[in-house]
Amino acid sequence: MPIRHLTTEERYQTILRIDRALNSSLNLDTVLARVATELKAVLPLDHAALLLLNPDKKTYTWSNITSIEGGVDLPGKDIPLEGGTLGWFIEHRSDTPYVIYRDLHEERPFAEDEIVFQRGLRSGVRVPLTIEDEIFGEIAVASFRPNNFTEEMGQFLSDVAPHIATAVANARAYAQLESSREDLYREALLLRSELQSISESDLIGSSQAVIDLKDMIRRVAPTEVTILVQGETGTGKELVAHMIHELSSRRERVMVKVNCAALQDTLLLSELFGHERGAFTGAIARKIGRFEMAHRGTIFLDEIGEIPMEAQVKILRVMQEREFDRVGGTRTIQVDTRIIVATNRDLEAEVEKGRFRQDLFFRLNVIPIRVPPLRERKEDIPELVDHFIRKYALGMNRAIKRLDPKAIERLMRYDWPGNIRELENVVERGLVLGSGEVLRFDKQLLGDSEPIRPESENLITLEEHERNYILKVLEATGGIVSGERGAAHILGMKPTTLQSRIKKLGIQPTRQYRVVGG
Repeated sequence: MPIRHLTTEERYQTILRIDRALNSSLNLDTVLARVATELKAVLPLDHAALLLLNPDKKTYTWSNITSIEGGVDLPGKDIPLEGGTLGWFIEHRSDTPYVIYRDLHEERPFAEDEIVFQRGLRSGVRVPLTIEDEIFGEIAVASFRPNNFTEEMGQFLSDVAPHIATAVANARAYAQLESSREDLYREALLLRSELQSISESDLIGSSQAVIDLKDMIRRVAPTEVTILVQGETGTGKELVAHMIHELSSRRERVMVKVNCAALQDTLLLSELFGHERGAFTGAIARKIGRFEMAHRGTIFLDEIGEIPMEAQVKILRVMQEREFDRVGGTRTIQVDTRIIVATNRDLEAEVEKGRFRQDLFFRLNVIPIRVPPLRERKEDIPELVDHFIRKYALGMNRAIKRLDPKAIERLMRYDWPGNIRELENVVERGLVLGSGEVLRFDKQLLGDSEPIRPESENLITLEEHERNYILKVLEATGGIVSGERGAAHILGMKPTTLQSRIKKLGIQPTRQYRVVGG
């Protein structure tokens, strides 16, 4: 419908509908798609685009392109302000409120015209967006057909532009507020992590295994070498990383933790290296990555064996060159951070299977530290139990004066596939479910474990023992993995770790239980 055929009332109603669309959301993609639909009712357009001034004040770029027929990729190229339409608007703001280009096949006077023409567009209208007398961007509509826009259409779009400018400014302010809020939230989490590391900054136990581990930590902490912490789930690999950081010259700076297994492949790169605004759908603001946050501090990459090849390449670059690019960015960022990684996988075996880069493994394996499983340091169990009682009893209003001798005996003969995390969980559950001044452990928590007799003919491998025990816990929980009543909570594991173990051990769902997401 040509705009010149609209009455004053019809124009007024159209602008009201556009206002409602602009006020419907603070997400620019959503808003501009709705505005494009409303404009399509009165303008013969195929595309609507939003172009915004960059922070350098010398260039501007596409922030959004909406196609009436479907999504369109953003051109990955900045436009110089000098020679571009936006620069012309700033220089000639009093001359005309809009620019109409009739046919790009005949003439392309502005810097962005060639990019637009290469996309098949021939004619269009561009209007500046202004807030408080400052031009910060432009709204543009375009058609695949030449000579498709009139002066009346340009005037109508310029009447709509102030409404769009206000909505865009509000959305950008909201995005910046959300980004600041996220940064504050991350800083609060990191501060809490630091405070926890102060209160848990020592390994509990006096066994020879713990003495040797502490000695190794004291030796490597003052250096700047990369540390590979190896050990089963629940042995305290993160605590070892905290101790190394606290004893290093970087202790006044933050230690940033990343659980690589908890992030989807598509999110991992953004989490590690950050992203620029517009790098992908939903990237409405620039985000600082974990490596950047750990500048001059320490970064702890937990479960490093879970990361995909693409991320492995980028981490190798950081280790070799001390630099990286944000996702969607073109500026190389220098970073000074110490890297500590942890895994419960055999990385050497992963290299042989082609799932882990050999060059990255060599870089990580400079100083390997093995954290012993609890079954190799059972003499530390009484000391650990005492620590967990002091940690939890007061908050549960329990005054424990002694342990049932049978309880300690049961703890000492159990093999602890979940290691210290499982022991902590068992003590906590014993405090919750028990009563009185004597702490006992119900058989349900550990099973009626019998001492292992070397002469037994029924000896099984550790992996078979772990598989049987996980099956037993899954059956007891009805196959529920996550939550307070789930198998992961009982085993002292993260749900993602337990699901990984279930898959590796070849445990299949049966009638007795079902595995659900965590």
